[in-house]
Amino acid sequence: MLRHPTLGKLRGLESPLTIQYRNLPYAQFNGRFREASIRDDPVSVDDAVYDATQWGPLCPQIPDGINFDFALAGAELPYTKRRIDEEHGLNAVVTVPKKHADGKLLPVLVWVHGSSGFRRALGETCYRLGILGLLASKELNSGGNFGLKDQILGFQWLQKHISGFGGDPNNITAFGESAGAMLLSTLLQLPTPLFKKAMVMSGSATLRPSKTEKQQEALYNDVVSALDLTEKSSEERKMLLYEIPYEDMIAKLPPLIHVGPSVESRFLDDVVTLSTLSKSTSPSWCTEIVIGDCFHDATCFKTRILNKPNNAEYFIGCINSVLVPEQAQNVIHAYSLSPLDSAETSLVKCIELLTDLRWYLPILYIDIGLEKTARAPKVSRYHFHQPNKFDCQWNGLAAHLFDITLLLQNHRHLLGQDAIRLGEEMADRVFSLAYGSGFVSKHEDDGSGNTVVVWGPDGASKLLRREEYDAELRRGRGMVLLGLGPDVCERLAGTIQFGSSR
Repeated sequence: MLRHPTLGKLRGLESPLTIQYRNLPYAQFNGRFREASIRDDPVSVDDAVYDATQWGPLCPQIPDGINFDFALAGAELPYTKRRIDEEHGLNAVVTVPKKHADGKLLPVLVWVHGSSGFRRALGETCYRLGILGLLASKELNSGGNFGLKDQILGFQWLQKHISGFGGDPNNITAFGESAGAMLLSTLLQLPTPLFKKAMVMSGSATLRPSKTEKQQEALYNDVVSALDLTEKSSEERKMLLYEIPYEDMIAKLPPLIHVGPSVESRFLDDVVTLSTLSKSTSPSWCTEIVIGDCFHDATCFKTRILNKPNNAEYFIGCINSVLVPEQAQNVIHAYSLSPLDSAETSLVKCIELLTDLRWYLPILYIDIGLEKTARAPKVSRYHFHQPNKFDCQWNGLAAHLFDITLLLQNHRHLLGQDAIRLGEEMADRVFSLAYGSGFVSKHEDDGSGNTVVVWGPDGASKLLRREEYDAELRRGRGMVLLGLGPDVCERLAGTIQFGSSR
């Protein structure tokens, strides 16, 4: 039993190496489409011991969304199906090593989960997702961003209470992948200090950029239409939106509706674009940021975009519709696109182009922004090239989520020795980041910040200079896309992804 100085008596779940404290409420739910408030009261009542051995409920989300993540990773695992509870889903998990020096506060690692699944790490906070976490409209008098603000409360709760678990509130490292990385990238635009270091994996604020008021109103109208509320009066519609059971709401809405953060006065001031990334970087309160991608990150778009009989034909049409002829030919040549390609060859080439547009380019533009910023946090880069070897559709590709599969090691018993070894090397770098030695150590870099960590494709790490990496492993394609300019690249990506340049 732990006598926590502010939370009270807690009983955690013991394993051979750790004690895990689950279902710790960090915020008070104040109603749908309303901001939550931080919980500062003890969790134990009348000096009783709080049972922190059971998983807390999750915030509402697509049913069995974890199976989508397992499909991307390439192999399913058994998991405990957790209860969904809109009111009590704002809870945290804290995992503490059993053996550590008494009185010495340890670095804190916080896993910012994505839209579903992959929730086993040293610490995490659940937050509101999708429409219930991000919907904004004048009619609801809602500025949205509830999921973002939930995360802010989670980090503020950790800053107040983590020392009682033996963690250092001044040395918090946040890491997240995909939607979790998009959220972290957005939090890095804010003036509020939340963590000391961040690792943004396969996602940035440009992947699902903040929506303007006009865009949010259009999304709101789409939601109203999907829920068959268009013909209702404004008051009836608002009442129903607040009262419709979340299960019914999720069932009626498209599963992949394009929600995102909102531009909101005195909170999130502007839309983050490739152009803004090229002019500035993240705030000084974060001392080190790690950014990276997987070579085939766009595998996560397979069911939404890359499901045509001939992907190359569609991509070539999009390229020709956006770019002038010379630019179009340069891009088509760089990715060796041909309408005569087989379906399999076409798919892989288009995955690589979409990955570069949506994942690799933001990294390159952050580099450009750093060169223009006098006072900037240290930024390190990695790129993941280890092929997935599971018997799945992504066999042979460095697919989206496969880096997390190796890093978190939940699939360890299914991996080959090269993948296990690489996962351990990846974890060593994350712990080095958390302990303050740097993701890239001083003896690995000449002080220019020009060193890139490459994971795979042969089960090992190597270091390259940034220009070497683009020339050798990206085949110079990054420079081809940079030559188009940020606005043109975003129009091209939007046209491919949505059928228009929105």
